[in-house]
Amino acid sequence: MRKALLSLICVIFMTTSFAQYFQNFDTLSYGDYIGIKDPAWTTWLNAPGTSEDAKVDTLKSNSPNNSIYFASTATTGGPQDVVLNFGSAYNTGMFEYQHAMYIKQNKGAYFNFQAETIIGTTWSLNCHFINDSMMYIDDVTNIQISTQYPVETWFIFKLKVNLNTNVWEVFIDSVSKGSFQNTVNKIASIDYFPLCDAGYGGNGLSEFWIDDVGFDHTPYSLPTVNAAISNLNFEQVTIAGVANPPIVKVRNLGTTTITSFDLEIDYNGNQVSKSISSVSIPSLGDYDVKFIPGVVIDNNATFITANITAVNGSSGDGDSLDDSKTLNFIPITPVPGKVVIVEEATGTWCGWCPRGTVALEYLARDYHGIAQGIAVHNSDPMEDFIYNAGINTYISGYPSALVERGADINPASIFPTVNTAVTTPPTAFLINGARFNSTTKLLEVSITADFKAAANNNWKMACVLVEDSIKGTTSGYSQSNAYSGGNNGDLIGPDGINWANLPSSVPASQMVYNHVARAISPSFTGQTNCFPSGMGIGDTTSINFTFKMDANWDTANIHIVGMLLKPDGKIDNGSTSTIAEALANGFVEGVNVSVTEILPAPDASIKIYPNPVSDNLNIDLAKTYSTVSVEVRNTMGQIVSSYTENSVSKLNINIDGEPGIYFVSVLTNDSQKEIFKVIKL
Repeated sequence: MRKALLSLICVIFMTTSFAQYFQNFDTLSYGDYIGIKDPAWTTWLNAPGTSEDAKVDTLKSNSPNNSIYFASTATTGGPQDVVLNFGSAYNTGMFEYQHAMYIKQNKGAYFNFQAETIIGTTWSLNCHFINDSMMYIDDVTNIQISTQYPVETWFIFKLKVNLNTNVWEVFIDSVSKGSFQNTVNKIASIDYFPLCDAGYGGNGLSEFWIDDVGFDHTPYSLPTVNAAISNLNFEQVTIAGVANPPIVKVRNLGTTTITSFDLEIDYNGNQVSKSISSVSIPSLGDYDVKFIPGVVIDNNATFITANITAVNGSSGDGDSLDDSKTLNFIPITPVPGKVVIVEEATGTWCGWCPRGTVALEYLARDYHGIAQGIAVHNSDPMEDFIYNAGINTYISGYPSALVERGADINPASIFPTVNTAVTTPPTAFLINGARFNSTTKLLEVSITADFKAAANNNWKMACVLVEDSIKGTTSGYSQSNAYSGGNNGDLIGPDGINWANLPSSVPASQMVYNHVARAISPSFTGQTNCFPSGMGIGDTTSINFTFKMDANWDTANIHIVGMLLKPDGKIDNGSTSTIAEALANGFVEGVNVSVTEILPAPDASIKIYPNPVSDNLNIDLAKTYSTVSVEVRNTMGQIVSSYTENSVSKLNINIDGEPGIYFVSVLTNDSQKEIFKVIKL
């Protein structure tokens, strides 16, 4: 009886607190579809009563006697996809949302808040509940809150939003778990989708119950003149020692057009002011002010404040509570000598892959010199089949990203992992050196490892060439774009281009590809026996790689990337430099990789196919030669088969051995020699 009384009190409290809407499902019957019984609910595809909908359940409830039940049938989530509409897209006033939630042991849950009344247009917030009891709240751009939640017991999730000042706060059982300013300061609905996202460390299993759902909105009456600071942020990630421009978003929360105002930012005891005039910000409109060249992030400074005054020349405005905003942050202090390697699996045929393109562009802008992105293309003209075959053993689909060859994650979610990686001390620092023959296009690379901790003889090294600013003219260079039209939300890069405004197939003439993997040597898993006796603290050694580059590649846009691989295959540290920077460092003689990497141009006089190959490999020559010799070697440099033919222009050879990577050397009587990488299936 005591338990029932407490539950009744809880229901009365929630009903009165959430006057706009409240649903405890207790007037419904077991098995009812919520999308049919309550008009406030629907599904993502507006298909109530189908497998997308949720049914009323009696197995568990926070208040007697019903709840709604969610469970995934696939690791990618769904098929349930249930939406509760809030009645409008709110962008002013106070908004509160609350529900009771029960997540089963070793399972997870997920829901998101939508910003527009048309679902799928813009996401306001993602809420991930992972099977290890961790909750992650992200605003699509960054994780804002990470904390624990109660497992296998009912708890109350609450979101409280001041839409005037853009302050979003999350509570678990009435305890605040943090507040933040949101990238999208608007809210229109909630979408429940059973998922335990592997990108956040989840196991793909989702099962949970929802009860006692309520929301309320308190409108805001606009004063005559009122300027608010709705957002304060830095343009880039807050990395210690780097100059970073603050950006202040001024919002007109009055009825009168704003034509002028003064802004001041206060950072680390220093004040910088701007007077803005000759603007025209309509009621509820926004205006961004960037403070260039920015402020240098200090290790010890953790907040910045912005204040607005003199709106339309007056000494005050109609609401002083929104005239100031403070941004709290934790500066990232990278470990000296650390370069984080991020590999992205992509393809021009992949409509979702622009998400990875944008992520690597932000990585290049914000983490210059401390992280290197590599776009590994699949089934398009930029594919390096050795690299593509290797990364495919790590990923589950496209696009995908690996940070230091860790877990397969959504490219849009790489930055928290990168932030951790740049602060993790490496076992060795890497320095690129080079020498280059511009006539023969022969590039010799040395990667020197300076060990800061001991390493055994199972560590490996690999070298990658990546190219920027690649353009093509054929249809294979056209990029498929699932974001076209905006139905899947905005996708805005650091250049300000919104992929939602681009066509579903972006023509090759409009595309420029960066960070493209051109070659990896000697293989995806690296060169064995680089450190045959192991390495101690203070030991150094250099590994040499040789590339004969494609004549069509622009050496000014090539980056040399080194990788130090742990025995488990993960990347401990990387290096990155232009060819010019490596030439300035000088080439250091060292251990030669067993196979020289020769990369023939597309118009090379010797061609091989198919590649990958099952058994028989065709070799086509530009003319008939009196003598042709062919050797096939494995990645250890051992000859597995050899052939010599006279008076031939074509050969057909057998690739002996187990599936894997082989190197085919073709030598003609006029001393022309080419070496090809071949994958045997």
